[in-house]
Amino acid sequence: MFDFEGYHGTSLESAKNILISEFELSFGDREWLGNGVYFFIQGLSSKPEIQAEKWAISQAWNNVSKTYSYNNFCVLKSKILVSENTFLDLTTEEGLEVFEYLSDKFENKIKELSKKLKYLDGLLINLARSEGILEINVVKANFYIKFAKERVKNINLRANNCTICAVYNPIKTLSEISITKIGTIENEII
Repeated sequence: MFDFEGYHGTSLESAKNILISEFELSFGDREWLGNGVYFFIQGLSSKPEIQAEKWAISQAWNNVSKTYSYNNFCVLKSKILVSENTFLDLTTEEGLEVFEYLSDKFENKIKELSKKLKYLDGLLINLARSEGILEINVVKANFYIKFAKERVKNINLRANNCTICAVYNPIKTLSEISITKIGTIENEII
């Protein structure tokens, strides 16, 4: 079993709903790691809670209306417990070998489905689940994420800056969900 802490940044209103009911999965082949609830975890950064806060702030900005869609953010902390046989760790050589296998396995489907996708990671993981190839409950990977500062200053980098995981079955996997921070989004986010 693997046991680690995950941090989820969102609006205060959404956090309250999560605490009352449960997390809602993000769905679709465009999701970074396929269907799941996303968390920042310790890995490339020793401060995933701060990254979750930055994410919540950057997600509040509505680029069409040029306003914040919410003014209060929240960071939730969860304990993530997953069995080794349902955990795909793409930060390891073994995990990347599994991912390469999936890419080879679904080569024809990728040609068919990938025309509308810039990245195939989420598609591969969703296919592995739907085709019964792997029972993947938690996927972990390193990514480069543009937070508010990088978006405002149009900074594009390739070097990964965070480690995230996607939890496919939050009811079985998450426990000890609590609020670690509530804050107000300021106009000066940089």
